[in-house]
Amino acid sequence: MSSLGKVDLGALKKAESRILDDIPDTWVKSTLGDCFEWGSGGTPRAGNSDYYNGEIPWLVIGDLNDSVVVASGQTITREGLNNSSAKLVDEGTVLLAMYGSIGKLGIAGMRLATNQAIAFAIQNEIETKYLFYFLRYVRPNLKDLGKGATQQNISQTVIKAFPFPLAPLNEQKRIVNKIEELFSELENGIAALKTAREQLKVYRQSVLKHAFEGKLTARWREKNTSASWRLEKLGNLLALLTSGSRGWAKYYSDSGDTFIRAQNLKYDRLDLDEKTFVALPKKTEGRRTQVQVGDVLVTITGANVTKTGRVSADVGTAYVSQHVALCRPTEDIDSEFLHWFLVAESAGRKQLSKFAYGAGKPGLNLDNIRSVEINLPQLEEQYEIVNKLRELLSIEENVSACVDAELCRVELIRQSILRKAFSGQLVAGGEVKGVKSEMGQGCSNEHS
Repeated sequence: MSSLGKVDLGALKKAESRILDDIPDTWVKSTLGDCFEWGSGGTPRAGNSDYYNGEIPWLVIGDLNDSVVVASGQTITREGLNNSSAKLVDEGTVLLAMYGSIGKLGIAGMRLATNQAIAFAIQNEIETKYLFYFLRYVRPNLKDLGKGATQQNISQTVIKAFPFPLAPLNEQKRIVNKIEELFSELENGIAALKTAREQLKVYRQSVLKHAFEGKLTARWREKNTSASWRLEKLGNLLALLTSGSRGWAKYYSDSGDTFIRAQNLKYDRLDLDEKTFVALPKKTEGRRTQVQVGDVLVTITGANVTKTGRVSADVGTAYVSQHVALCRPTEDIDSEFLHWFLVAESAGRKQLSKFAYGAGKPGLNLDNIRSVEINLPQLEEQYEIVNKLRELLSIEENVSACVDAELCRVELIRQSILRKAFSGQLVAGGEVKGVKSEMGQGCSNEHS
């Protein structure tokens, strides 16, 4: 029992009950440690040029793709392999992420090595893809067993103790074939949904392009002949432009004021479903970045650079991180108009992207934002444009939400297939319910 000391036995027992209680009598109740020999890789010493850029593919978790892995972001030399705990694994080996993205999977598409964050199962007579699809099925359970304050991890001890329903070999092959047949149908549906989502993005950008070219309000201007547009620098239209302070980590708290980070803007809206809290002293420099309703927030560093959101409602006391710029419009520009302008690929975003990716690491500074040029209509026409955008983009938002819901439902169907597969219901005693009929139901029919 001592080898299980670092395992959450309650979560493990729960997983065992879920996975093994209802399997057929012809199957064996086992563990991943009983059925497979497990190992993990290592990392050659950083900074030693003799260890890297060699002929051996070397995987990190980011290289895993839930499929066959045929490329690596980095390579190591034979010397790097011999002077580290990295190990070569054979083509066809199942790979499993233990750190951070727990349960991320791959199958080695070539002979390769991995770092210490990736575990691998030595191949034996058990069907490789039977193990692969089982691990995909139990990914949520593996995540539940993760430990760590800043990054959730599992160990080989956890993996080896994890329950495993071992079907007879011929049934393993039939299960894998049926899973892949049904998943193929699902993939066709997923491809169609993703195509629809891309088309919706094109539609949105087309509407925004027309908005900031004045096409949406052309008839309105025919009735309002005194209306005019003028070219302005964004800096002249902001009452406040600032970015968050450094050193917020020491103020992190389990409760308190909201801390707005770049990831809260990644969908071009302010999304506070995942909140981080801070507790600030009464006198601290960071208080200058407290947001107000109507503020427009722009991501200025990192993967989400140029992503933009608007504080459209009272969010309580909230501050922005150093990766976010706070733009507070003057009375000359409507904040919703400004938000859509900065989101438009043909308008503000085009300029911000040019600044951000002009040289070196992607990033914006406050002068970049001040320098953005905007063709500005009078306030009355700004309101008219915003009303048109609300009307036209509400259709896109409703359909987009429906597509996202369908994609989530497809994932539920995928999990249903896997649940039936590993409880002996997929190829014994009848076929699984038709995937196409399940996918055909739901909100997609409401918008056909």
